[in-house]
Amino acid sequence: MRLQFVIWNVVDYHVPRYRAVAQLATTQGYEISLIEIFGRSRAYGYPQVERDKFLAEGSVQAITLFKDHAHGEKNWLLVLMRLRKALRAQRPNIVVTLGYHTSYAIYLCAAKLLRRRFKLMYMSDSKHDDGKRFGLKEWFKKLLVSHFDGALVAGQRHRRYAQSLGIPLERSRVGFDVIDVGYFREAALRAAGCPAQARTLFGLPMRYVLCVSRFVERKNVSVVVEAFARSTLAHGGTSLVIVGQGPLEDAIRKKIDELGVREHVTILKEVLNRDMPSLYALADFLVLASAFDQWGLCVNEAMACGCPAIVSETCGCANELVHDGINGFVVRPGHIQELTDRMKQLGEDSDLRQHFAAAALSTIRNWTPALFAKNVLALADDLLRMIRPSRDEISAE
Repeated sequence: MRLQFVIWNVVDYHVPRYRAVAQLATTQGYEISLIEIFGRSRAYGYPQVERDKFLAEGSVQAITLFKDHAHGEKNWLLVLMRLRKALRAQRPNIVVTLGYHTSYAIYLCAAKLLRRRFKLMYMSDSKHDDGKRFGLKEWFKKLLVSHFDGALVAGQRHRRYAQSLGIPLERSRVGFDVIDVGYFREAALRAAGCPAQARTLFGLPMRYVLCVSRFVERKNVSVVVEAFARSTLAHGGTSLVIVGQGPLEDAIRKKIDELGVREHVTILKEVLNRDMPSLYALADFLVLASAFDQWGLCVNEAMACGCPAIVSETCGCANELVHDGINGFVVRPGHIQELTDRMKQLGEDSDLRQHFAAAALSTIRNWTPALFAKNVLALADDLLRMIRPSRDEISAE
């Protein structure tokens, strides 16, 4: 059986997932291929070293339709024509697309309905509380999604949202948002064993709280800055390190100045994913205070490095990975005083941090690329069994 992934662009953190699928597929009779539509990413301006290595090694049969372009730089009709040609050449039994509302996903859905030569599943971490929902838009989503055969999603809330759009629970699985836990854990242990090297390389303070977020409105980075200032952790020698970039950078820097904490806040604009374990390993804890976040992969990464997290309840990983009072804290989004209190509590209690760190490691150990691979192929098996007609059915036609 041939299973084909179709995505806009492969980035470094995707690579362990596809490697895991390729490895497992060899034992289950699947041939895995991948169509990458664009060779460059607008979201990640720095080199994707692991992506380049993965595509060059040939563990998965992969093609890139537009090697020197990014999403939005080519006419969508030309994109669909090339995608159509690639699909016809490879003739997959199962197609797995990233998302369901992109132009290529809509084309694949239409092609599946018209030709019925493959089954179609999507990967997504959308959930019901990802911002304001509009009735007419949700109706169109249901119309579209109901024609997909299955979904690989992030967690249980995401399964329920997929169900509301027309994917029965028996045709969805979790495991979309996973990371290479082993890599992050081993790299974190190395960094913890030689902290001076990482501190020198990135200019890290001796103690700090970490925030990893794009500088956009819904990420609430300014809320984290204000909660940090209110917590008075800086008075005890703890700083705030923010990793990110985006359109609100000037506003965030202005907020830092207004609150008088410039000397205690470090902003790192570009850190390669492979270097992030060092930052997690040396941090007291991570804060992700988004107004909403479909998941929050930085939380997976932090937990794999033994770094506990405080997250808002509208992050997809809340109550899936982070359990309030067990391995971290879950707070209401936008409630600055609540976030302040939790940051202060965790920042001033080293025993609690150690307890949460150990529990976080225990939680994250199963959220690996192996889970992604297992559930992609299990869902593919179920879909093929579900739609494969018996000989009697074929004769009756």
